[in-house]
Order: sequence, then C-alpha cells, then structure tokens
Amino acid sequence: MVLAVKGVAMEFQYLKNAWVVTRKNIEIASKGKIFGPGNLRATQDHSGYNSLMDIWLKEKYTLRYTGGMVPDVYHILLKQKGVFVNVPSPSAKAKLRLVFECAPIAYIIETAKGRAIIASENNCGMPVLEVLIDDLDKRVGVCYGGVDEIAIVERHLGKG
Repeated sequence: MVLAVKGVAMEFQYLKNAWVVTRKNIEIASKGKIFGPGNLRATQDHSGYNSLMDIWLKEKYTLRYTGGMVPDVYHILLKQKGVFVNVPSPSAKAKLRLVFECAPIAYIIETAKGRAIIASENNCGMPVLEVLIDDLDKRVGVCYGGVDEIAIVERHLGKG
C-alpha cells in the first residue's frame, strides 16, 4: 500500500506480521512513457481525448490498463512515471467519486511530486484538491501523473 505521511509518499508491505516501509520516498518523474486510459468510450465523442490516445500510440507509450484506477495509479507510483486519465464525455459520464476515490489518490500523487487535475467534458486543469466537495456523490474525470505528462493532457483536452 502507498501512503502519504508527513509530506512523503511511502510504500508499506505487510511482512511477517508487521507493516514494513519498502520504499521510503516515491517521486513521480515529470516524463514517463506509460499511460493508463480509463473510460475509453469517451473517445467516441470527445475529440481531444481521442487525439490524446493517438499521440500516446504514435509515440509508443507503454499501455497500462487493468480497467481499475487504483491498480493503474499504483503502477505509476511504483514505476515512478506515467499518466492515468479518466475523461468523461456527453455519452460516457464520469463515474469516479471525488471524495472517496479521486481526492485521496490526488493527495498521494501530489505528495509524490506529480500532478492531479480534473478532466471535464470541456476543459481540464483544475487541481483535484481544489475542487469544492459539495456533494458526497460528486463524480469527476481525473488525470494523475508526471508534470510534463499532465501538460500534454491539458494541451489536448483544453486547459480551463
């Protein structure tokens, strides 16, 4: 498991009846050619997301796709590079809950020197941790990853 404790992202494993720190300081590199796309149905009616997928494929990024946000983000943390994107569209709405899924992971990503931003249907760029929690069921699209990788996402999705 990865936790952000006192400004440091660390990995813990349960070994021989005790939790042990197995990585003391996880930091996500600004660049890393690994991508984890979520909500791929959105590429059908979100031209920016579709063009982003084309860029990753043309630039021979390594695909990391499990169908789950947590394992794909954990992969980024352990490899210390990459980007995870889950973009909504008019026909493929956001499913991830801000308060239970997106914000806690955003805190870990930002503690690890990465960026965590909102990806909406029309623009992206707002830090996840700055989104007002006004509904426990609020659902958002998100992007997590290295600083330069998130800048590429913003260029293709439109920075708000």
